[in-house]
Amino acid sequence: AVVSTQSTGVQMEDKIQLAKECTDHEKRLELYEEVLSKCRDISQLIRKGDKMDNVELMTDYFAYLRIKNTVDRFLAMAQQVADKLTGVVETRAGSKIARPEDLVRLYDIILQNYADMKDITSLDKDGDTYQMIDVNTLYYRTKRCFYIAECHLGQSNWLNAIVLYDKCTEHMEETTRAANALKSTNTQSIVEDLHVLSEQIYSQRCSAHASAFLQTQLVEEEMKEISSDKNKMLADSLEEFKLLKNVNDLPTIATLPPDFQPIPCKPTFFDISLNHIEFPDLGERVEKESSGLSSFTKWIWGR
Repeated sequence: AVVSTQSTGVQMEDKIQLAKECTDHEKRLELYEEVLSKCRDISQLIRKGDKMDNVELMTDYFAYLRIKNTVDRFLAMAQQVADKLTGVVETRAGSKIARPEDLVRLYDIILQNYADMKDITSLDKDGDTYQMIDVNTLYYRTKRCFYIAECHLGQSNWLNAIVLYDKCTEHMEETTRAANALKSTNTQSIVEDLHVLSEQIYSQRCSAHASAFLQTQLVEEEMKEISSDKNKMLADSLEEFKLLKNVNDLPTIATLPPDFQPIPCKPTFFDISLNHIEFPDLGERVEKESSGLSSFTKWIWGR
């Protein structure tokens, strides 16, 4: 079992080296699949070898190699999608069109694999390898945030994109500090890539700001036109020709409800009080006026 494990391990190392040097994308993915298959085979051989020393340590080591090569495999896939988005690689006829959402999904898987890698019990929590895992986690979280912002930018959600670009800048600064604190040659490529990413963030953020401003201006102008047309009465625009695009563009004939107008208030209080007022009795006065009138008419007619 030991000889079989050693021979399988040598074959796996050769496959890993070939996968790193391979330039053909499909061939590289096939090599990574073979490496992962070798990792599973070795893990099974270790579990079957009861007389082997340091079984747990060897199991953790090959689990680390399996996760690391899984990450490299998804990074190769992410690189191909990124090349298609930037136009470095042409999309073949009939193949799936690359989208930023694909990169977000791939970076989610990569981050999950790094979380699984940190759970390996034999890994030194204070060693450079463990700290490098933290730096890579911050780095790919920054990349994931950037492509989420790209998704919102492609959907014309300008404000959401601007906020995410700002958040991506915060992640980038945190990743740069962690990479510089590690003082390792492995972090040099990460710092250089973050510098390129910062320029992309600045460019895309300016584009999102300009698009958001233009959208705001267009909406304000459209609202002004709509409000001015709808508030204008038909009687005030009889000499204007308007091409109606749909039924909702019909002009306003009258304002409903009508505007309030001041009117004199009815004296309700005095109407009620009138029912309770007692008027004086004028019966005697009415009789006198009627008797005087009859005598006057008699005098005219000679009676």
